Amino acid sequence: MKRQATAIYLNGIVQGVGFRPFVFKLAEELGIFGWVNNSSHGVTIHAEGNNLDLFYQRLLKEAPPLARIVDSRSVDRELAHYGTFEIIESEGDGDSDVLISPDVATCSDCLEDMADPLNRYYQFPFTNCTNCGPRYTIIRDVPYDRALTTMSEFPMCNSCAVDYKNPRDRRFHAQPVACETCGPRVQLCDTLGRQIPGLGIDQLAQGGIIAVKGLAGFHLVCDARNAGAVRRLRERKERGAKPFAVMARSVAKALKEVDICAKEEKLLRSSAAPIVVLERKLALKDSLPEGIAPGIHTIGIILPYTPLHHLLFEGPYDFLVMTSANLSGRPLIYSNEEAFDDLQGIADYFLMHNRDIYHPCDDSVVQVIGDETVFFRRARGYVPLPILMPKIQVKTPLLGVGGDLKNTFCLASGQRAFISQYIGDMEGYENLQRFHQELKSFQRVVNITPRAIGYDKHPNYQLTRFALEQPWPKHSVQHHHAHLVSVLGEWDRTEPTLGVICDGTGFGEDQCIWGFEFLYGNSSGYMRKAHLEYLGLPGGDVGAKQPLRIAYSYLKTLFSNEAWETTECLWAPLSILERKVLDRQLETGVQVFQTSSAGRLFDAVSGLLGVCTKVTYEGQAAIELESVGTRFLQQLSLEDVDRKRENEQLLYSYEIRVEKTALILGVRSLFEEIVRDVLRGVSAGEIAYRFHQTMAKAIVDLALRLGVSYGPFVLSGGVFQNKLLTEAVLRNCQTHGINVLRSRVLPPGDGGLAFGQLLIANEVL
Repeated sequence: MKRQATAIYLNGIVQGVGFRPFVFKLAEELGIFGWVNNSSHGVTIHAEGNNLDLFYQRLLKEAPPLARIVDSRSVDRELAHYGTFEIIESEGDGDSDVLISPDVATCSDCLEDMADPLNRYYQFPFTNCTNCGPRYTIIRDVPYDRALTTMSEFPMCNSCAVDYKNPRDRRFHAQPVACETCGPRVQLCDTLGRQIPGLGIDQLAQGGIIAVKGLAGFHLVCDARNAGAVRRLRERKERGAKPFAVMARSVAKALKEVDICAKEEKLLRSSAAPIVVLERKLALKDSLPEGIAPGIHTIGIILPYTPLHHLLFEGPYDFLVMTSANLSGRPLIYSNEEAFDDLQGIADYFLMHNRDIYHPCDDSVVQVIGDETVFFRRARGYVPLPILMPKIQVKTPLLGVGGDLKNTFCLASGQRAFISQYIGDMEGYENLQRFHQELKSFQRVVNITPRAIGYDKHPNYQLTRFALEQPWPKHSVQHHHAHLVSVLGEWDRTEPTLGVICDGTGFGEDQCIWGFEFLYGNSSGYMRKAHLEYLGLPGGDVGAKQPLRIAYSYLKTLFSNEAWETTECLWAPLSILERKVLDRQLETGVQVFQTSSAGRLFDAVSGLLGVCTKVTYEGQAAIELESVGTRFLQQLSLEDVDRKRENEQLLYSYEIRVEKTALILGVRSLFEEIVRDVLRGVSAGEIAYRFHQTMAKAIVDLALRLGVSYGPFVLSGGVFQNKLLTEAVLRNCQTHGINVLRSRVLPPGDGGLAFGQLLIANEVL
């Protein structure tokens, strides 16, 4: 057979994942000659031989596990008569189109190296190879070569250089490769900066709190079974009741505290290594202290994902609190200097290293809801993976800036969209500075410089003001419209679709606060088909921190005088002055905002039941309401299956009425019946459970009234991070044969907002 030549171009995540050694070995096996290199467009191969078709097929089929090929092509070339196959130097032409891998948890091979006293990587805190280790968090620019990462500060020793240059070694061109001789160093210091031997294991075992510099930022760490240490950390960090994440030594240890299904275990063990929100086991003795996650039935569990984490677990504990190191309302701390300055008074010790972090990333947070992964926070381990849109073409490079809560931004061009890591809330100067910092550096990583911008209609958002200051064409996008289109974009769908968007706050077209919206539309536009009835929210966003005040205002508005008199005993926690101020506000309408928010509805019920009367973190009232309802269900499932079935049928009443062109969900009767149950002494758990089931039925009833038929029916908004509600909605949809679309790779809350903004702006600009 005559020898032929071809050029093969592969684009996607093909750098830093062992792709060139894979090509080299496959070429040797098949008798292929030529070369392979990294370029600004991915991987380029010049191949000569008699098995080129087989070579090409196996390249695509047998690619390394961390590789992700999104585009491939081959072009015939003239024979150059190469006598060998080589890996040659990378090329860069300033017009990069390569995808960068997210950071990857330590692989089993590297863990074996660390555990072998005869191996030169024995207990080395930065062990990595082409199958694991830092990627996105250390890269300054593309292509992904060591000189363009923060590892450029560490020249390789001879031994590491041999591994790095050997195509048959799994550390071939692993850009962060290093050892004790040439690599980064860890040091433990006290609050005065004095160096202390060790990694802090003894200090953790004795109840100390350590600021630990990890892969993508600092964590505050303590022994999770030490209730005193947990309490001190909560007090020092001024964290209120917000739950802490916990790192478990292993899945086996975690199973002693939480229930873990097969899908959840797969997530825990995945290369992304996210925090997985898991349900605590009932009636445990000697369990983790309540202070880990006060008032809720779940714990966020994560497994060790760096060599340093694994070394920390040589201590006598099985669980460590592992919470992001940031001051209240400020972004994640990632530099040694900032940690040492800002965490004084919080951390007792500092475990730092000298490998710089270029892109700080919080841990990703997920939960399995309805047998699918739902993102609460998308960051380390997933960013900067793109969303591919075969049916959608972004004509002009675009930026979606996202919202002011749980912010992420999105850059897109052509058929790819890149969503940034979680940035945080834009309420403070430091957070806005972090947004600007990451926006600038992210553009280099994904090689997209925006020429137009989509942003939220809310006139007071920090990022609305930022967008209006830019010189590019711009388009304002209604908040819930963006939520709807974000889900459609994930599924690469463009046709008009009905969706329900349930969240806390979104600026409405009528200047009211929306948040329980049935919209029909796509990126070209939408119609508001139904919503929760408007209710007066005193104090707006500030008032949302006082759920009992919300309940007071809602019931005062909805109830007749006679019905209101029966509620007198429910308001005892409110002072006479508070009640007078609320009454006056409701009479005059001063600082009372009309809202159809689902989030505030859940808050009101939580306050009314006494579950949560003061909010210390966003979503707390609804999260605790879900927890008491879930615990009631768990107890019923153990005790009385018949009573469980009975409670699934005992729903509260609601009204669906027509006003102008929209259906309205009325909740007067719902609140009347809840108050009746409270006064009868029905448990908060039972009421909470029935309330969730009622809202799930109301959502599907409205969808059916709007003609959803078989679907698809979009569920979006932060309320659909509520497992109890969402699974009840999914069951009802299944009963009626309705096909549901939910977010798959983005959070249903505001973390997915920027993608929808961008797609809508793309239709207009």
